[in-house]
Amino acid sequence: MEHQETIRVLGDSAAYTNADAKRHHNFNRIFQGLGGFSLITAGILSGLALSFRPDASVPGNILLASWYPVHIALLIGFSLSVLGIIGIFSFLKHEVTPLNQVAYFVGMIGSVWSVSIIVIEIFVLPGIYAQTKIEMPMMDMMAIGTSLEALKPFFFAAVSVWMLGWVLIGIALVMSDKLPKYVGFMMIGSILLMAGVPMIVGTVSGMLHVIFSLIFGASWVLVGNCIRKYEVPF
Repeated sequence: MEHQETIRVLGDSAAYTNADAKRHHNFNRIFQGLGGFSLITAGILSGLALSFRPDASVPGNILLASWYPVHIALLIGFSLSVLGIIGIFSFLKHEVTPLNQVAYFVGMIGSVWSVSIIVIEIFVLPGIYAQTKIEMPMMDMMAIGTSLEALKPFFFAAVSVWMLGWVLIGIALVMSDKLPKYVGFMMIGSILLMAGVPMIVGTVSGMLHVIFSLIFGASWVLVGNCIRKYEVPF
C-alpha cells in the first residue's frame, strides 16, 4: 500500500509539473506573439515617422504642422518597442547569458527613457519654444540658458543608452542559435546608421535620413516577425 501511495504521489507531482510547464510555455508564446506584433507595429510607425520628422537643425521646426502627428506616431512606436524587448527575450528564454541579461536591462532602460524624450518633445518643448519667441533650431535651444539647458545631459544620456541597449540586443541575436546571423547584424547596423552617424557627424542629408530611418524600421519589423512566428523569416 505504501508503495502504491508513493507511486500515486509521484504521479500527481509529475502531472502538476507538466501542467505548470505547459502553462509557462503558453505564457511564453503569448509574450512572444504580443512582443512580435508590437515590434512589427513599432517598426512600421517609427520608420515612417522618423522619415517625416522635421529636421532638428531647422529653426521653427517645433511649430510645423507635422510635428505633433509625427511625434505621436513615435510615441506609440517607441512605447510598443518596450513590449517588443519582452518578446525578444521570451524568444531567447533558453539562452540565459550575462550578455543577454545586460542587453535586456540596458535595452529596457533606454527604451523607457526614449519614450520620456518623446513626451517632452510633444508636450514641453513647443510651449517653451513659443514663450521664448526665438527662431532657432531645437538643438540650439538647450544652450541659451533656459530650463532646456538642464535637459541636454538627459537627452544625450537617453539616446546613448537607447542606442547601446539595441546594439547589445542585436549582438544577443547574432550570438543566438535560433536565428540567422544577418537578423542581429541588421539590427546593429540600422541603429548605428539611424542614431550613431548623426551623433558623430551631425545632420545628414534628407535622403540619407529617410533611408536610415526606413532601414531602422525594417530591422524591428524583421525581428518582430521572427519572434512572432517562432522561426526564421525565410
